[in-house]
Amino acid sequence: MAEIIKLAGVEITLNATANLVSSAAVVKITNANTTTTSVLTVVPASGSNTTTTILASSYIFLQKPTDAKIASSLTSLVTATPIAFT
Repeated sequence: MAEIIKLAGVEITLNATANLVSSAAVVKITNANTTTTSVLTVVPASGSNTTTTILASSYIFLQKPTDAKIASSLTSLVTATPIAFT
């Protein structure tokens, strides 16, 4: 099934410093590393951090509060693009 998305901002590289990703509610995260998984940490403005893993050479769509930041355990090759579904 095809996914139709609307780009809502500029793609950025994630690293250990958490980023708001343009205060987006939905983010496409891509791990372009061909061998290493990345642990993503979602850091909300209040409450507890949550984590998930993104496999090598894959992408996920992540819904988050607009004030939550995202960090990656890898320092390169993991990008985040704010999006909206249409």
